[in-house]
Amino acid sequence: MKIQKKVTVLLALFIVLAAVVPVHAETGSYSLYGQVTPYYKYISGVRAGLSIGGDGYATCSGEIELYVNYDSEITITLQRSRDGNSWSNVRSWSGSFSGIGSHQLQKGYYVDPGYVYRVKNTARVKDGSDVLETATVYSPEREY
Repeated sequence: MKIQKKVTVLLALFIVLAAVVPVHAETGSYSLYGQVTPYYKYISGVRAGLSIGGDGYATCSGEIELYVNYDSEITITLQRSRDGNSWSNVRSWSGSFSGIGSHQLQKGYYVDPGYVYRVKNTARVKDGSDVLETATVYSPEREY
């Protein structure tokens, strides 16, 4: 009976300690769409998205979320590949934004069939003409 009581107490202690010990996954990196990206000083989030309709119209999007009140710039680039390894740029768009919070850029383009497509989002935080931080992420790949 004493052994069972000790095991129960140890198990309860382990559960309490596991709940109390903080886990800081974001101190070094965080995961976004299956990619590990570095932790940034000014950027709280960067996303890239791509959807392609049955008619070949691709909706390309990029987003940046800022912790701080700086200017930002998003450049989204639609890329394509035949083999999924070698990528070429199809079209790029840029947008500039001011202030803290979430900023988005969304554009559309008709794509050709027979390729794999993705969107590359390069987001920059700026103080005047000085670039303080840059982050690049890719959307999931889509075949058309």
